[in-house]
Amino acid sequence: MIGKKFYSNGKLLITGEYLVLQGATALAVPTIPGQEMLVSAVPGSGPIRWQSYFREKCWFEAGFSVPGYEVLNATNKKAASYIAGLLREARRLNPETTAGMHACKVKAILGFDPLWGLGSSSSLIRNIAAWFEIDPFTLFFNTQKGSAYDIACAGANSAIHYRLENNLPQFESAAFNPPFRSALAFVYSGRKQDSDASIGKYLRSAKVSKDMIKRISQIGGEVAQAQNQQDFNRLIDEHEDLLALILRKTPIRKEFFSDFPGSLKSLGAWGGDFFLASAEGGMGEIKSYFSAKGFQVLFGYDELVLNKAGLSSPGPHGETD
Repeated sequence: MIGKKFYSNGKLLITGEYLVLQGATALAVPTIPGQEMLVSAVPGSGPIRWQSYFREKCWFEAGFSVPGYEVLNATNKKAASYIAGLLREARRLNPETTAGMHACKVKAILGFDPLWGLGSSSSLIRNIAAWFEIDPFTLFFNTQKGSAYDIACAGANSAIHYRLENNLPQFESAAFNPPFRSALAFVYSGRKQDSDASIGKYLRSAKVSKDMIKRISQIGGEVAQAQNQQDFNRLIDEHEDLLALILRKTPIRKEFFSDFPGSLKSLGAWGGDFFLASAEGGMGEIKSYFSAKGFQVLFGYDELVLNKAGLSSPGPHGETD
């Protein structure tokens, strides 16, 4: 399909990191910034010309042959190889489609810095799946490691509870809209985490009991329903302690921010990307504390979390220009 535009949300995993791979129910939220993909026709024959933008600046560019999707040129060979692999698998899953079979220009526009770990890959996968008219979860599982919670977030309008049941994704809307959200913030650690590497290490070494999986699932449900910040903080502290025991790591607050006047929770793969800060003193206190420590990228809950009524279809979608 030529002359199309697609859009998918970013993501944040609030609870259930790592254990969601083993059946725990996770709490996750879509983010307001996401990724748009514009596909437009180019006269004549030729390659797919791909450009990725952030803040109107092209940060990645590549050319792919048609129909084999070989990398012809690229400003980042690793990124180009990754996209080429997605295109080839998408084509294999739907050989009847005309998507990607003609000279075209693809413009991917990120609403967040590609280093932030907010779902540049998952939103791209869902957009490519929509372009090729295939199931995004199938494309994900055929090419990636992980639970695919981020694919569910890419099409969600609000928070979700997500789990794998017999290796199949199951998710539903979660009533997560804390009344104290003005005292919650997401802080960028300044470090980009390799999710696949973290997952691989976890699967090789972690030993998790059924009771731990059950308790992490319960915490996710209780966090979503928490009506006061004291209960919320107690729950995320418990979650941190359980994951620290499983991963044999020190929780972020104990290791780096022992004097923080509240609670902190790692999000997603531990050791990078964003973490959640909760302080009864509110955003002023959180900003003051982290600014003094050199952390400048910080978002309030309502600045980052998408919260609309309902849940959109998990399947591919697109809107004609």
